[in-house]
Amino acid sequence: MFNDITLARNAEQQAGLSGGVLFVVGLVVGLVCLFLVFALIDAPVAEQPLVALVASNLEQSGVQNPVTAVLLNFRSYDTLLEVAVLLIVALAVMPASEKQSNQAFVTVSKPAQRSLVLEAFLRWLLPAIVVTSGYLLWTGAALPGGAFQAGALLAGAGILLLLAGHHSFNFNAQIARALLVVGLAVFLLVGAAVMVSTGTALAYPIAWAGTLILIIEVAATLTIAAILVLLFCALHVAPQQKTAR
Repeated sequence: MFNDITLARNAEQQAGLSGGVLFVVGLVVGLVCLFLVFALIDAPVAEQPLVALVASNLEQSGVQNPVTAVLLNFRSYDTLLEVAVLLIVALAVMPASEKQSNQAFVTVSKPAQRSLVLEAFLRWLLPAIVVTSGYLLWTGAALPGGAFQAGALLAGAGILLLLAGHHSFNFNAQIARALLVVGLAVFLLVGAAVMVSTGTALAYPIAWAGTLILIIEVAATLTIAAILVLLFCALHVAPQQKTAR
């Protein structure tokens, strides 16, 4: 009897505590929204439209594509945070370490069921995907393309390898972990290095802007591709392995 009364009181206290937490969270969110509303109302009107502003400074960005100029130069902090968020997601789904860091990143095995048509098709398709990914990366400086498109396409090649059944990826390998962090690491290193000449992080010198953006995009392409393949393995391959067991 006394145990039931104690449990009931504990439940009421926990309910009251959770209700208080929800009230505080709601109050904070409401205040933030109210602050944003007043900030937007008081924000000064731009003297010229964003499109005209980007076009007038496009020559200083190091690239000819206005989208790339915004993402990798004018608003490079946003893209840096996007790469950081992707890395956080990768860490959240990273498989548990099984002391396999010294093993190969890609392992080849014979699948239980072979599809000769798919294997023959992939011999032609995969090289074309890799070349197209490189083209999208290179042309992103002047035309639609860039690291995110190239990385997604390159990840598609890795996923096709997994679906064919011949290859598997070990993300506990050292090279895999390097691929996951190289995009963010290069982004941060470039941002810190340019401070020597410009005094501001990620404010590229005009003469080196194009080269530095290309270096960042190459590293980001590898990281984006590796993270997307890791997410596919975590959401598709791992559940199948558990079912098979």
